[in-house]
Amino acid sequence: MTGIILMDATDRRLLDLLQKDGRRASADLAKEIGLSVSATNDRVRKLIDSGAVKSIEAIVEPSVVGFEVTAFVFVDLDYKCSEQEFVSQVTAFDRVVEVHHVTGTHSYLLKVRERTNQDLNVFIAKSLKHLAAVRRTETLISLETLKETLRLPL
Repeated sequence: MTGIILMDATDRRLLDLLQKDGRRASADLAKEIGLSVSATNDRVRKLIDSGAVKSIEAIVEPSVVGFEVTAFVFVDLDYKCSEQEFVSQVTAFDRVVEVHHVTGTHSYLLKVRERTNQDLNVFIAKSLKHLAAVRRTETLISLETLKETLRLPL
């Protein structure tokens, strides 16, 4: 389902709590929002079914598991090629963690995680630039991540 769904204050509070800790027990959530466990579970299920909650999963700290490099790659496309094919190909790369269709001089902005600068270089040279639609890339390497969150201010 796409589009804005109707939520009351309890739904927004529940979403906020789930964003803070998706592993929190249903009984704790119920107590916090003032509903029964079954009513809380019903609301969580409805939020998932509506698409408001995409998934509840672990957020891994990249540097702890060896991914020391975060890069942002602007991609300019050759518009004679299939944009849909490009999107399909680039979203299949596991090291590409975000794909944004952007305005301005570039076509897309990718967020890429790699273990080393050399790994990033190999990925760009041997995988990304070999896609038929890619005309040009420009890469920015993040020196330090000062804030990164998936939480929305509900």
